[in-house]
Order: sequence, then C-alpha cells, then structure tokens
Amino acid sequence: MSRSKLPDACENLGDIREGIDELDRQIVDILKHRMAYVKAAAQFKPTEESIPAPDRVAAMLTDRRAWAEVAGLPADGVETLFASLIEWFIQQQIIHWRVLRGAQDQSGPSC
Repeated sequence: MSRSKLPDACENLGDIREGIDELDRQIVDILKHRMAYVKAAAQFKPTEESIPAPDRVAAMLTDRRAWAEVAGLPADGVETLFASLIEWFIQQQIIHWRVLRGAQDQSGPSC
C-alpha cells in the first residue's frame, strides 16, 4: 500500500520526491517481473535469430502508443520509451538464451 501522498496533496518537494521514489521502486519491481517472462520466453526460441521478432515488436509499439493516447500521455514519448525498453529486454533474452544453451557470449573476444 502506498505511503506517499497523492500528487495534489503534496505540500513540498520532499513529498513529491517521496512519491516519485516510491513509484520508481514499483517500476523496478515490475521490470523484474517482466524480466522473468522475457527469460522464460527464451526456452521457446529455437534460434538466437528468432529472439528479436520485429513483427511482434512493431505490434507491441502500436499497442503501447494506443495505451498512451488513452491515458492522455504523449504517444511519441511512450513509444520511444518502450522501444528502448524492448531493445534492452531483447538483449537480455539473447544473453539468457546463450546461457541456457551453453553458448559463449558472442559480443566480443573473451580475455
């Protein structure tokens, strides 16, 4: 349950910062939960090349734009945010896929 004040009830910047920090903690927890799904999906990807799934990404971004518009947020900004987020999760899934299959990280020479 939230301990911070609602935005309209904030009396100073400290209240605002407390609310933002609480939301950011929740976002990190949600990202952890999303990562679990991303890693679970790796077991169903037959090849590393199948991970990016550009058609799926395009559909996801279209949905996120629509959700942003319904929420009254700038759709361009939300799409940019999710494009970066999705790309990062794709990279994490590639790393996890390689670990699952015992493949070496092919991002560069090992020392």
